[in-house]
Amino acid sequence: MDAIRIILACIKKADHDYNLFNNNDRIALGVSGGKDSMALLYSLSLYKKFASINFTLIPIIIDLGFDNFNPEPIKKYCASLGFDLKIADGKSVYQILKIQKDRQHLLKLPCSICSRMKKAIINKEAHKYNCNKVSFAHHKTDAIETLFLNSIYGGRLATFSPKMFLTNEKITFIRPLIYVDENDIKRLVKEKNIPIFPSNCPNDGKTKRQDIKNILLSLNKDYPESKDNFLNILLNKEKEDLFYMHYEFKLDNDLYIKEIFDIPSFLIESKYLKVSNKVNAISHHLHIYKKNTLVGILLYHNENKNYYITHLYLKDSSYFSLLILEVYKEIYSKYNPINFYIAKKGFNKIINTLGFKNINKRYALIEENPVKLELKIKRVAK
Repeated sequence: MDAIRIILACIKKADHDYNLFNNNDRIALGVSGGKDSMALLYSLSLYKKFASINFTLIPIIIDLGFDNFNPEPIKKYCASLGFDLKIADGKSVYQILKIQKDRQHLLKLPCSICSRMKKAIINKEAHKYNCNKVSFAHHKTDAIETLFLNSIYGGRLATFSPKMFLTNEKITFIRPLIYVDENDIKRLVKEKNIPIFPSNCPNDGKTKRQDIKNILLSLNKDYPESKDNFLNILLNKEKEDLFYMHYEFKLDNDLYIKEIFDIPSFLIESKYLKVSNKVNAISHHLHIYKKNTLVGILLYHNENKNYYITHLYLKDSSYFSLLILEVYKEIYSKYNPINFYIAKKGFNKIINTLGFKNINKRYALIEENPVKLELKIKRVAK
């Protein structure tokens, strides 16, 4: 089967699964001249007709200040598809990267800083051309590589999202090639004679991502089924079974906390708390048990290292100090420093003794060290 038919089918599935394209969208498409972005530009020029969706594409390339930048051949190809390539000025990026490389004593330019700056520039250009969406050409293989990079270097199971709304920028970020294999992109480029242009980045081919790519190529060669199964890891929520889903941490020998993820357990909460579906969606749900009997419920959510306890039920108020300490310590150990807020009334005396401050009708611990908090609790207990 021709590569373009496979890719269009993958884009259609991604569009169906994540609602990527809508009528009257204006989409800024990040173009670099590499195979992925050039293939995306070509594919979306066809998908617009194939899917009968009235959206507008504005291809944008960023001049990052690298040597030998020449957008003219790319501009010519865009024109052949009926698009006017926009050139964004980002010449300062290369200079900033070199400064950061020296300051951090790095062997190579810092890719993470470059990535953030490119996104900021493309978002600014998107607003300039009245776009409501930004599209990059990250594909299935990129998503799997990112999963491995985050696992190895970040200790977390995570990759980029097919679609996300950037609140600060008021713009939606989409990745239409999320189901497309890199090999099909290579085939498309060859079959349709799509011109590609070498990268001017000094790091090209010398990154940690390239190392992961080589490892995955070897795995895929020895275990061909791994290619699809690595993608299934990102999709298979029904069979997700990781340590955090079984997490129970002790408050004392009889008292322990479980974080809840299943709907039946959420329904139990309605007997004790009035919790809206909206709160359910953004909250961490902790259930407190004593010898397997539910004795407490705590809901909290976070916003940029500000943690808010929004709902709290305790069968016995004597559990309060121990509960707050353990929850605070658990969060602090991962994300310190943090600010910790509680809106619940009824524990005012204990809250005041523990050093919470009254801020905007909430009680708050501002970057408190958990060791100091524990000492306060011990003094209160005496």
